[in-house]
Amino acid sequence: MKMTIALILSFGMLAGFFSNNEATQGNDLGDIKELADKNSVEISSWMALSRSKVGQANDLKDMKHQIEQFMSNHNSYSWKSILEEDSHYVWQGKKVNQHGITESIKLKAYLSGGNYEIAVTNEAIGTKLTTEHINWVSETFEDSKTFYSISGVQSSKNRLSQVMGELIEDAQAKVVEQVQEDTFVSVSAYSKVFESELMTAEQEKINLQVGLRADLENEEIDVTIGTPIITTEY
Repeated sequence: MKMTIALILSFGMLAGFFSNNEATQGNDLGDIKELADKNSVEISSWMALSRSKVGQANDLKDMKHQIEQFMSNHNSYSWKSILEEDSHYVWQGKKVNQHGITESIKLKAYLSGGNYEIAVTNEAIGTKLTTEHINWVSETFEDSKTFYSISGVQSSKNRLSQVMGELIEDAQAKVVEQVQEDTFVSVSAYSKVFESELMTAEQEKINLQVGLRADLENEEIDVTIGTPIITTEY
């Protein structure tokens, strides 16, 4: 069974960012990489994702004009329409930048109270995570409003609980929620290392999620680390 953001939210997560005033200096993606490197996790992919509201349109004509203007201002992206139904519209633009990072912008417009709300999701995806990539992310995304995650593999014969314990300890984190199966462990925790944070329904802060899945045949562990939560399947 793969864990997804929908399942995590069912545990009582509230979708709202808060800033951790006790966070250490530095970029959160860089802090995740440092945690992965310290625990011999070979990173195979990483992601940065942020969402924001672009604006509001009075009617369909005004909304489409604003969308066209946005696309014109971001003409280095290749744009396409991916949904048009029930007063709900989605467009996506993609490009690969000079650092080899795949950048994606998703525009969503939907009817609400007689007006169209327009929202944007910015996403960056890469494979290797270098200092150059981290510097670019730091200049492009704001930690307190961004979801970061890395995925990779650790060669290990150790029990998942032991590997998880070492990761949580190295992150200086306190466990808040945990799901455990025979070959899978997921932990939500809170650490002063990371800037952003979310509140659970029980009003507990979290800003770190770690998912471990055992590959018994190859004596490896698939590792996913995210802050403040993981937004992809793992």
